[in-house]
Amino acid sequence: MPTPLSTPGLKTLKKIYQSQQSYTRKTPLIHSEELGARVQGKVFVKAESLQKTGAFKFRGALHRLLQLTEQEKSRGVVAYSSGNFARGLAAAGEILGIDVHIVMPADAPKNKIDSALAHGAEVKLCDESQPSREEAAAAEAVKLSQQHNYSLLHPFDDATLIQGQSAVAMETSEQLEQLGETCHFLLCPTGGGSLVAGSSMVFNTVNYPETQVLAIEPSGYEGMTLSIEEGRRARANGNLVSSCDALQALSPGETNFLIVQNSEVAGLAVDEAFVNEGIRFAAFNMKLILEPSGAIGLGALLQHSEKFREKTTVIIASGGNIDIEEYARIIQQ
Repeated sequence: MPTPLSTPGLKTLKKIYQSQQSYTRKTPLIHSEELGARVQGKVFVKAESLQKTGAFKFRGALHRLLQLTEQEKSRGVVAYSSGNFARGLAAAGEILGIDVHIVMPADAPKNKIDSALAHGAEVKLCDESQPSREEAAAAEAVKLSQQHNYSLLHPFDDATLIQGQSAVAMETSEQLEQLGETCHFLLCPTGGGSLVAGSSMVFNTVNYPETQVLAIEPSGYEGMTLSIEEGRRARANGNLVSSCDALQALSPGETNFLIVQNSEVAGLAVDEAFVNEGIRFAAFNMKLILEPSGAIGLGALLQHSEKFREKTTVIIASGGNIDIEEYARIIQQ
């Protein structure tokens, strides 16, 4: 069990962000007049789908690998992932010359599997789905680390990784300051919770008292929302169909939840129909390709528009890695 963490200050988080800049891409903060009109307010979309490897996960994976000892780097690393962390870790490993081994659920999107392979990772597919696809893949990753002495990395429940993911929010805060804008709501797609935990380190009540950070989750997979409401790590049912393959962790990471508990984060669930509507809205109105997990923040604003009325809302569009056949099906609905 992790012990309570002292949250790094803005100065430390800014240094972490700056240490990544020679490797990462500064993604645009797009003002969406169309979404603003829906809520009679202002809406900005942080297009992290345009990050290297097509998702925010590259930032945390890169920072985590940069913190390894030389001995750990030489052994290589292993982790489980449903997709975007696999791509990000594989690409970061390729850049830094570190061998990467990934266990992925067998039903992970093919484009995410192919991308991890293209970046030189060794990928093992896991057919097990009990007690969940993520937990089965995690157990396999532990087994590989023990068999081959790889350094075992966690895709979200890791304090160093979370600090690396905070760079998304740090970059966003700088962009807002340059525009002279405030932020009443920050919408973070949430699975295990590394993005919302990292974002809450920056946009907490001390640094941004006017900002409410929201953990946005698919209906049926509201592990973080339930945990916040119950004051302890809770487990979602996971009994509804969801296309958000990156957001199907049934319970938040322990470290992630400890950080979120200290940051007054709230949760919000989004139905599948509105996730798809978010994908279509991004395509037709913003010319932005988003995967379901990356579009869920837009879906939250479309489903719960009254909540954001006359406010300034920032939506993190966290990823754009979607199989083209699935994308075409959703767009044509």
